[in-house]
Amino acid sequence: MKIDPGQKPVTLPAAGENRPAQAQANTRADTEQTAVTLSQRAAKLKQLETQLAAIPVIDRARVDSIKQAIASGQYTIKPENIADGLIDSVKEMLRVAK
Repeated sequence: MKIDPGQKPVTLPAAGENRPAQAQANTRADTEQTAVTLSQRAAKLKQLETQLAAIPVIDRARVDSIKQAIASGQYTIKPENIADGLIDSVKEMLRVAK
């Protein structure tokens, strides 16, 4: 293959720019409408997902009470319980990964 120094280099549009064909496709897609009907089960699932999203992952009151108990010396930390919990969580992760 010979290299022709008179040829202009090909330039691609920047990431945010639309090519003419893309621009036409986008305008067509914008004018089309689609109707979707969810089953009762799907609607219930969506409702449950919304409710679950509202539940905090961390029980802040429980964390604060444990912090207070540790600070006052009423709560003793047992390293063997922590180690057992870590081992159990790793076992669970390995079981799920299979």
